[in-house]
Amino acid sequence: MLGALAVLALVLASCGGVTPRRASEPTGVPVGASDMDDTPAPPVPVAQPPAKPTYSKIRVFVAAEGPYVRGTGELHVLESSGGEFTLVKKIPQGGWPHNVSVSPDGKWVAVANRSSNQVSIVDPVEMTEVARVAVGKVPHAILWHPDGKTLFVGAEKETFITRLEAGTWKQLPRLEVGVFQHVFAMREDRPNELWFTVTMSNVGDHLRVYRLDTNTITRVRVSDVHDAYFTPDGTELWSSSSGFLEKPSGRMVIYDPIEKVVKETIEFPGRYPFHTIKRFHDGMFYPPDTSIMLLSSHYSSDKGTNGSSLLWVDWKARKIVDETPIGRHSFHSTYDPLGQRILTTSNVDGMVNVIDWKTHKVVQKIAVPKAHGIVAVGIP
Repeated sequence: MLGALAVLALVLASCGGVTPRRASEPTGVPVGASDMDDTPAPPVPVAQPPAKPTYSKIRVFVAAEGPYVRGTGELHVLESSGGEFTLVKKIPQGGWPHNVSVSPDGKWVAVANRSSNQVSIVDPVEMTEVARVAVGKVPHAILWHPDGKTLFVGAEKETFITRLEAGTWKQLPRLEVGVFQHVFAMREDRPNELWFTVTMSNVGDHLRVYRLDTNTITRVRVSDVHDAYFTPDGTELWSSSSGFLEKPSGRMVIYDPIEKVVKETIEFPGRYPFHTIKRFHDGMFYPPDTSIMLLSSHYSSDKGTNGSSLLWVDWKARKIVDETPIGRHSFHSTYDPLGQRILTTSNVDGMVNVIDWKTHKVVQKIAVPKAHGIVAVGIP
């Protein structure tokens, strides 16, 4: 995580955090100074080689949704050391495994099993289930606290948020929020703020923030919110709309996460944005280029309603700069740093699409039935 923050700081500096020197400004010896000035020159920084990764391969865990009955879903495990991914194991789950989340330290993978009202905990190194915990009805939202000690689980048919203690998997005092919840988001430097969306409900204010230190809730005055996520540098929060497959929407709402107000509403015509790579949810790793935000879209420009895509969005300019067609009903994505690839699920055609970061082209497809949630984990 410290390495990721260092990269982020460098990127921010290159994107405008440092005022460029004008050509007329002095760059060396001050005007009028002697060539014999004996002021010692500052030491020239020596470039350090990048730190070697502590992992030698990447394992990707994909929820293969089964029918809406108990004990029919699986977690498919894909593996790569930089080359093609191969299927190495299938781990049985409860009913309808849907969203998947990995702890920041990579020690645990959690799966929300919607129809069996359970969360499955998997050891990603041993590739075994270590616990299965009963939670609220129809669990959906699943997110780790930045410190990795607590797992938050939201439910679409409960008015509380379940908290599980990492390692023991005991339930901590739950958070009473009074509404059904759909998804969560958190920012690392504001670990007391748990953002959550309210969907499938007629109540107002579909985006809210739970303060963990004061047990208070702030409502953001906005409606029609599906997923909510921070931009790669954390300075803005974006939300997609609708969330219903039969009710497409190209609307994106952009928020000030400090003031908790709407900044701007934009449209992506002919697209239907859904999800991005979300911190503390979709993997241990994130693309180093923070100028680009990836959005899965249920519609693509060339195939309309018959195909989905991955949108490459310049989020500061508010525009799509490229689009990768990937099949039907794209959902979640994760990042593989060894191969510099994005992996995105497409649910209807049952695929994991491996996309080259540089070319934006699909370089491999792996069949996973009804693929939905996906996370990447580094393995020593």
